[in-house]
Amino acid sequence: MSFTKGDLVVVVAAGPENAGTVGKTGVVVDDGALSGGDISVKGIDGKVVEAIKGYRSYLPNQLRKA
Repeated sequence: MSFTKGDLVVVVAAGPENAGTVGKTGVVVDDGALSGGDISVKGIDGKVVEAIKGYRSYLPNQLRKA
């Protein structure tokens, strides 16, 4: 599945760096073109990782469109 900037997505799987985010919804801010394939999503939560970086990174197979 492909994602574009502005898509509303739901986290369906997460690695250790995104533990606790499965089932949460956010908005795509980078479709992977700039990050080598990782999809950048904001609005998942306000915890440390997202607060510092401004987004969280997921593989395309860890997300689905909401």
